[in-house]
Amino acid sequence: MELKGLSPGQARICELFKDHMPAVGQGARQAIEECEYQFRDNRWNCSTPPDSGIIGPIHKLGTRESAFTYAILSAGVTHEIGRRCRLGMLKSCGCSEAQKPSSVQEDWTWGGCGDNVDYGYRFSRDFIDIREKEENHKRSEDLGRSLMNRWNNEVGRKILRRNTRPKCKCHGVSGSCNLKTCWMQLPTIRQVGSILQSKYRTARRIQINARGNMQFEDQPDKRNPVKKKKRAVELVFLDDSPDYCKADRSSGTTGTKGRICKKDPNASNSCDLLCCGRGYDSYTEEKLEKCRCKFQWCCKVVCEMCRNQTQVHICK
Repeated sequence: MELKGLSPGQARICELFKDHMPAVGQGARQAIEECEYQFRDNRWNCSTPPDSGIIGPIHKLGTRESAFTYAILSAGVTHEIGRRCRLGMLKSCGCSEAQKPSSVQEDWTWGGCGDNVDYGYRFSRDFIDIREKEENHKRSEDLGRSLMNRWNNEVGRKILRRNTRPKCKCHGVSGSCNLKTCWMQLPTIRQVGSILQSKYRTARRIQINARGNMQFEDQPDKRNPVKKKKRAVELVFLDDSPDYCKADRSSGTTGTKGRICKKDPNASNSCDLLCCGRGYDSYTEEKLEKCRCKFQWCCKVVCEMCRNQTQVHICK
């Protein structure tokens, strides 16, 4: 497959690891699908204007949404590379070589073919982060976004690696479990997406100091620094987010016109929130659905067809 928009360093890696590029593309697609799922009820639902690329102009902003996008993309590529290593689909890697964790009992066999999260981590770091390192950062705001992006890339990878766990399977006659084999298994993208969604809500604002280094706005002075480890898996952002109410190609949003909402003011996709005060149109949708199902001896279930009406509300 062809990956457009590669930096010179990424193009070189692409030439050296051609068999990795389908995994990069698949990992990116899965990441965007997960982004769309996690933000399906928000004003910004991870959609992009037509013909604006896989993530659109959002990646040029220093917002929370950009932070989430970079983290989930980095995690998605790491996940797919690590998975394909285990399946023997890539020439330069194989199964995980992780040592047996202390949490796995001594009499359980450690040697199943595990997901190679370490290789996926290294490849993702080298391939994705090199773009930020090659950018020309003449302006302080460009430097700030680059440092922010690299931090959030790392957050996505770290969350994936920290949630990789031993997986065990029983062997034996009639489920006796006389033998138990264990291996390392990556979390699902859904699990990673859920964790990053919570990180998005608690993301930390940063600033770039006079030395060109990134620091948290609430960071105390150097005599009492915050330990970096405590915030190593926090998403960071520089800029306030737009309201995403109206379509705006420059900020990478399609607006909320035409979005389905709920009248319940407490719903995550309430019309009050989603329609941005513009109001909404309502119509009745009628569906034929199975109802009054009964079990008949022997052995089938017989159902009637009922007409159900529901109210649908769409933002103006």
